[in-house]
Amino acid sequence: MKHALFLFTALLVLTFPLVSAQTAASGAFIKSMERGEYSYLKPYLTSQMQSAFPESKFTELRSSLIEKYGTIINASYSGSEGNAEYVRVNFERASVVFKLVIENQKIAGLWIVKVSQPHQEPGLTPQEAMMEAIVTGNYSLAEGYFSPLMKRVFTRALFEKTRNMIIRYNGEIRGYSFEKRAGTVYYYRLICEKRDIGVTVTVENGMITGFHMSLSFRLSAQAFYPFFGALLALLLLGAYLRKVKFAELLLGMVLFIVAIAVQTPLQNLPRLFGAGTLVSLVLWSGLMAAAVQESVKYYFSRNRSLKEALYVGAGFGFAEGVLTVGIVAAFGGSASPVSFLERFIVLFFHASTTLLFAHAYKEGWGIRAFGVMTLIHWIMDSLTAYWNIHPSAGLLATIYIITALTSAAVLLTLAGKAKNEVEEVKVLW
Repeated sequence: MKHALFLFTALLVLTFPLVSAQTAASGAFIKSMERGEYSYLKPYLTSQMQSAFPESKFTELRSSLIEKYGTIINASYSGSEGNAEYVRVNFERASVVFKLVIENQKIAGLWIVKVSQPHQEPGLTPQEAMMEAIVTGNYSLAEGYFSPLMKRVFTRALFEKTRNMIIRYNGEIRGYSFEKRAGTVYYYRLICEKRDIGVTVTVENGMITGFHMSLSFRLSAQAFYPFFGALLALLLLGAYLRKVKFAELLLGMVLFIVAIAVQTPLQNLPRLFGAGTLVSLVLWSGLMAAAVQESVKYYFSRNRSLKEALYVGAGFGFAEGVLTVGIVAAFGGSASPVSFLERFIVLFFHASTTLLFAHAYKEGWGIRAFGVMTLIHWIMDSLTAYWNIHPSAGLLATIYIITALTSAAVLLTLAGKAKNEVEEVKVLW
């Protein structure tokens, strides 16, 4: 079992660069636009595109956009749909979205699909700059008005994550309207495709010191997709094992709350100290989630029977499904049916890890099992953190595949042992 698990982990690590490179063509286009170098893009164009979009046309397009909208501030990957990938290029006075048609990892088509321009008032106030940044996705519009603390806390990565969460649960952002002012706080209504959201911008001494969303908790039938996904997985485990360990199930739910309470401030440390790049933030966030969650699960599953340990993990995963319902309700009250599948797979993942820990500890290789599962969890959660900022159907599918394969590798090997395990009778004093 342990040799198979280590081989499986090695394959995951070897394929991780391939997962990260799935948007290499988009990355080349981003680099070319930012630096003005056609050489980055050319290898990723099909032969037909190299003829239709030579260096002269690339230079002409880039120059005309700069002349019209100002210098390029940044460019970023904005997700995918089928064989199309989207890239957002932020200029001083506009945000331009390009659609790239990808065939065999190369660009077979390229055109502009959306141009978002801020209001043309002469000089934006700090609060207007913040709202324009949220509407257009151009972080730089507001960054110059941020107080030193705001710059450290509300990083570009957190800005993009916040904006994508709004879009994910409320649809495309279409604009905003001013409602009122109370002292240093400005109240706005963010107009979205599905529903409007109240937001506030705090401005002190000409600097933005706060941005908050006034989210109203609202449940709908669609919000329960994550709960029912986790519940189905739990019922299937109970039916297979023919026994439910309610004490361990409850323990797992409590442990999830403890893990979240510990990992969240740890994940936010880089923002408080003004640390770095998107990659470093994503990797740190994934590492903290993996290290804290797997440490808690390992400690409380070591000396338990296989069945008991499995239910500790199942309770952990079930609590995560319940929390997801709360998050969905806070951000708009509806979730995609895909969240049903996600929670179904994730509950099996948490159950499989604690099952493996209990087995490995008894066999004398518990620490190695802990290290392997922490590494796999780190990969999964780092990819998830990146997906939260730059959503992609391909990346999401990759995360689900890694999670499902890991769970299957453990459960197919050990679930039968857990089912047939003869448990010792515990003496109650």
